[in-house]
Amino acid sequence: MQSRHLTLAALQLLAGAALATAAPHAALASSPSLRDTEDSNALIMTAEIALQRDDCGRAAANYTIAAQRLTDAKLAERAAGVALDCGQYQAAERAAARWRQLMPSDPAALRAAMRADLGLFKIDDARTAFEAWIKNGGGYAAPKSARRGAGDAAGGAAGSAAGDDDIADQLGQVAQEAGVPATLAMVRGAQVPRLQTGRGQLALASLAFDGWNYREALEFGQRALSAGADRAPTQLLLARAHAGLGEADQAVAAAGAARLAAPKEESFAAVDVLILLGRERDARLALEGLRDTAGLRTQAERRLGLLAFDRGDYDEAQSVFTALLKDPESSGVAVYYLAAIAERRGETATALRGYQMLSGTGLEGAARSRAANILYKEGQREDALELLQAKDDAPLPTRLEGEIAQAQLLSNGGEADQALARIDDALARFPDHPDVLYQKAILLEKAGRTDAAIAQLETLYRARPQDSAISNALGFILADHNRDLSRADRLINSALKSEPDNPAILDSLGWLQYRRGSLQVALPLLERAYRLDQDGDIGAHWGEVLWALGDKTKARDVWNRALMVDPDNALIKAAQKRVGVPSLTIQGTGTSI
Repeated sequence: MQSRHLTLAALQLLAGAALATAAPHAALASSPSLRDTEDSNALIMTAEIALQRDDCGRAAANYTIAAQRLTDAKLAERAAGVALDCGQYQAAERAAARWRQLMPSDPAALRAAMRADLGLFKIDDARTAFEAWIKNGGGYAAPKSARRGAGDAAGGAAGSAAGDDDIADQLGQVAQEAGVPATLAMVRGAQVPRLQTGRGQLALASLAFDGWNYREALEFGQRALSAGADRAPTQLLLARAHAGLGEADQAVAAAGAARLAAPKEESFAAVDVLILLGRERDARLALEGLRDTAGLRTQAERRLGLLAFDRGDYDEAQSVFTALLKDPESSGVAVYYLAAIAERRGETATALRGYQMLSGTGLEGAARSRAANILYKEGQREDALELLQAKDDAPLPTRLEGEIAQAQLLSNGGEADQALARIDDALARFPDHPDVLYQKAILLEKAGRTDAAIAQLETLYRARPQDSAISNALGFILADHNRDLSRADRLINSALKSEPDNPAILDSLGWLQYRRGSLQVALPLLERAYRLDQDGDIGAHWGEVLWALGDKTKARDVWNRALMVDPDNALIKAAQKRVGVPSLTIQGTGTSI
C-alpha cells in the first residue's frame, strides 16, 4: 500500500521537476519572476500534501493557481487531472483553459476541457470541446492516478489518437465519467463525421438506450442499419428499445432478426427480450429448450437461476447456482447468488463467507456492500464501516464513493446525525462536488429535515437547471410532502423530456398524480416504472395506489414481489404496517457454498 504522506525532500523534488519543464514553453509567455517561481513551488508542495490528505479543494485550487503563473503544460495537465478526479469542475475548467492556451491542439487538453464543461453541465461548451477533440484526433487513454507527480500525465485528462472503430468505446468512457444524460445531451447535434458512420450511429443508439430514451435509440438504430452497421447488435438494441416501450411484436421481430444475423452469438436474444417484456413464463419455456442445446446449457442455466431468484424461488435458484459452481465462467455469479440466498434466509455466516470469496473479482464491490449491511445489522458497526472504506491507494473517486456508501449505511440504520456529519466532512475536502451535495440533500430529506433538503436541491438546481436528476429529485420531494404541486409537475416533466423512459422519473410523476388524487392516471405510470426497474421504492408506490383503488390482493402481491428484490426496503414495510399486511417471511433449506 502506498504511503499517504510524502517527505519534504520528495515534495521539493516533485516541485522542482515540474518547474524544470517550464523552459521549453518559455516563448509562450514572459518568464516568471523569481518570486512567482518560489510561490508556485510552495503551492505545488502544499497541493501535494493536501492531496495526500484527501483535501481536494485545496489541492485543486493550489495546482490551478500555480498553473496560471507558470508556462508549463505538464503542470497545467496535472492541475486539470487533479481537479477532475476531485470533482472540482470550476478549477478543472480554469486549468484546462490554461493547458489549451499552452497547447491549443492537444487532444488531451481538449478532452479535459470537455470533461470540465460536462461536470459543470455546460452542455454547449462541452459540445464545442468535443468536436475539437475528435477533429484533432482525440481518443481515450486509461487514466493515471491523481497521486502521480506533477511531471506525469494527469488522471482524468489523458487522451490519445484513435480511429473510427473506437468511437463507441470513447463515448462509453466519457459517459462513465460524466454520466449518460450529460454525454447524450452533448453529442446531440454534434458536427462529427465519425458519428455519422454505422458504428457511430450504433454508439449513439446505445447511449440513448442507456439514457432512458428509447424512441431516440430506435431512431439512431435505424440510421445505423442504413449506414451499414453490424446487423446483429443493432437489431438486438432495437429489440430491447421496443421491449422497453412495451411494443412486444416489434421487439420479438427485431430479436428474431438479430438471431438470424448471428445465430450463435445471439442465441438468447428472444429470451432476453421476453424477460424485458415481463413474460417470464415464455422466457422460462424458451430457456428450457435452449438448455438442451450443445454449448448453450450454462448460459441458459444462469438465466433460469436468475429468474428463480427474482421470483423468490430460492430452492430452485440454489439448486441451479450450486451446479454452476463447477463452471469457471459462472462460478463468481453462482457464489454471489448463493450468498444472497443465504442472506435472505438469515444464514449470515454462510452469506458472509460467500461474499468474502468474491474479493478481487468484478463482483467485489456489490459483495462488500451486502456484507457491510449484514455486519451492521449484526451490531458490528465499525467493521461494517471499515468494509466500505476504500484502500488508501485507491483513486480519489473510489475513496469518495466509499465515504458516501458509509453515510448511506448510517442513514439506513437510523443514525441520521452521524450520516450527515460524514457527508459534511466529505464536503469540507471535496467542496462543491455535485455528487456529494446531491447526497447531502437526500440524507437531509431522509432525516426529516425537509426544508433543508429542498434548499440544498434548489441551490443545485440553480447551478444545473438542465440536470434531470436534480430536477426530478426536487420535484419528487415537493410532491412527496404535498408542497407546490404545480412546480413539482413542471420540474418532473422537464426531467422526463430529457429521459422519457427513466423509471425513477416515471415513478415521481406517478406519485405526484397519486398526491393529486388522480389514481387512475398514476397507476399505469407506476406499473410501467416497475416493469422497467424492479426498485423497492417504486414497488412501494405502486402497491399504495393499488391499495387505494381497492385492489388489495394485487397490492399485497406487488409488495411481496418487491421485497423479494429489495428485502430491506423501509417504504414497503411501512406501507404494509400502516394497512395491517404482514411482511414477507423467507423460508427454505440451508445454503452451502
